[in-house]
Amino acid sequence: MGLVDLHMHSRYSDGTCDVKELVDLVAKRGIKYFSLTDHDNIRGVREAEALAREYLLIFIPGVEITTMYKGDEVHILGYFIDIDDKEFLSFLDRVFSSRIKRVKQTITNLNRMGYDITFEDVKKAGGCDYVGRPHIARALMEKGYISEVKEAFTPELIGNGGRAYVPPDSVSPRQAIEIIEKNGGMSVVAHPGIYNNGSIQGLQLEDIRAFVSYGLDGVEVFHTKHDERARRYYLSICRRLNLRFTCGSDFHGKNASAVIGETGIPSDLESEVISLINERMRSKIRE
Repeated sequence: MGLVDLHMHSRYSDGTCDVKELVDLVAKRGIKYFSLTDHDNIRGVREAEALAREYLLIFIPGVEITTMYKGDEVHILGYFIDIDDKEFLSFLDRVFSSRIKRVKQTITNLNRMGYDITFEDVKKAGGCDYVGRPHIARALMEKGYISEVKEAFTPELIGNGGRAYVPPDSVSPRQAIEIIEKNGGMSVVAHPGIYNNGSIQGLQLEDIRAFVSYGLDGVEVFHTKHDERARRYYLSICRRLNLRFTCGSDFHGKNASAVIGETGIPSDLESEVISLINERMRSKIRE
């Protein structure tokens, strides 16, 4: 287990822990550097920041923005973001509104297929204003249509390209990367090895090179779902393109497969990530 975990989610997106529970777990696991990266919103960032000060932890304000690329979702992480930037907040509001519209259309598709769930059912499953596919899955489970959340993420239901699936329609990786750069943050492509763009598994060198042309700063090389081959491949791309690399568990809750702090990063490479964090924080102070 390491000292750094830069990818986790709270109830403000599709996690099962509230912010205090999450930071408590971070502290108990011995993590010293962490970021809250909820999907398409930063509602929990201020609270996480305050709690981190109490625990004497180093907190990096973050977000995970949903984009579409080559017919599949690609997520862009934003770190060291200015959470008071009105233009950035307006951008996230547009993405969030698009998410609500997408969920409602997915529910309509499911209703047409004979699944009796409502938007209120989905909101109840999430416990807050944020809604997404995991909450639709939980609503389906609570209604008895499926026995496990993962059963919803299939071609029959709401898996990518599934019968009821509705893709994001408003944001490209370029837009997300450029708005993060304009905000003064650091953009990182999340878990590049898990995407399935057509017949090829994972983002390739040419994809990441394209993102670099938009201003991409780094790649999440060390992630729970990356095997050793993926880690080596994406680390080599970072070295080749002079990109930063990061590590994150992508923790979503106590009963999820990912464990806080278990990112698979070796200690010598984790020290590079710590140096990056310290460097960026010193730069922010000088600003």
